[in-house]
Amino acid sequence: GLLGILAAAAAARLGSGWLLLTTVAGTALVESLLILDWIRGPEREFWLPWGLGIAGLTVLAFTAWPLLAHPAFHRKRSAWAGAALAGPLWLFSLHALWVEAFGKDATGALPLLLALPPLAVFLAARNRLREGSMRRTAASWYLGVALCLVSVAIPLQLEKSWITIGWALNGLALIALWRRLPSPGLKWFGLGLLGLATVRLVANPAVLGYWPRANVPLLNWIAYTYWIPVLALLGSWRILSRDEAGVLAPWEARLAGGRPPGVILTGLAAVVTVFAWLNLAVVDLFATGEYLTLPTERLAARDLTLSLSWAVYAMVLLGLGMWRDSGGLRWLSLGLLVITLGKVFLHDLGRLTDLYRVGSLLGLAVSLILVSLAYQRFVLRRQPPEEP
Repeated sequence: GLLGILAAAAAARLGSGWLLLTTVAGTALVESLLILDWIRGPEREFWLPWGLGIAGLTVLAFTAWPLLAHPAFHRKRSAWAGAALAGPLWLFSLHALWVEAFGKDATGALPLLLALPPLAVFLAARNRLREGSMRRTAASWYLGVALCLVSVAIPLQLEKSWITIGWALNGLALIALWRRLPSPGLKWFGLGLLGLATVRLVANPAVLGYWPRANVPLLNWIAYTYWIPVLALLGSWRILSRDEAGVLAPWEARLAGGRPPGVILTGLAAVVTVFAWLNLAVVDLFATGEYLTLPTERLAARDLTLSLSWAVYAMVLLGLGMWRDSGGLRWLSLGLLVITLGKVFLHDLGRLTDLYRVGSLLGLAVSLILVSLAYQRFVLRRQPPEEP
């Protein structure tokens, strides 16, 4: 810690923001490794108060360093960024110390305490910073970090999937802050966190083994884990749909053909995450083990329920696409319905025989006719030419 403060003093003497940022990251890495080694050793009870005290004082010093050395870092964006990130960089090691010292009953208090220094430093520094880009930079980093730490407090206290839910809530908090401070960095950092949460929910099967299966269907930890990020995605989509189109940078406009990329990404991520939860909810209805696992065997009732849920979800997307006049949602619903019909025809009907197969094929044919008429009317229709 003392070596890190010495390097921070050198950074202030040289006026190097990047040196301060590197110092904060390097000190966080070394102190965190030492702390994790202490709490596994035989003398951890002796080292707990020392670890909490040293790490806490180091975080406070680094967070306030640009304010203490204000003239040296007045125009150094990297210095304000590195100082603001001190709390998040020490979060995991401080969390380990906190649990060892106080147990898991009040872990949510730790990020709330870590959110106080960046908030206090910004309130103290804003009068020294003139209106302009540097004041917006300081506000973006310090207020963004404070909001992220506050948003992670509740999922950390509940323990279940707190990293995934924390990322999603952090993304929502940053995009909400972007609405007041329209900085592209805030928006894309928030979108990146929302994207990480989505990938973790959709492509990480380990999420199923974090808790035993609940006796209550639908309203369980699976719903909590998936629907909190879904609500964060929908909240971000709502904010971006109102304001993003008016503040697009030229490269952002080219990225999505003139349409707001954040609106497209958050909407698509919400649709995919709800679809993933829908599949897991149906699988959970027919599961029997202590933990939920992805099935590999065929089960007629479960397969049929999955197909019906896919078809209903496709119809819901179609209804939302018609209500919002969204061509993207209508095409997504069409693609999902085609996949559903292919699943029914190639997989679900494979074990039916005799009149059951005939009746199912007849029902499938009628459904295809009705669906084709509906999509021809609402999805594939041609827009009338505009009158001169």
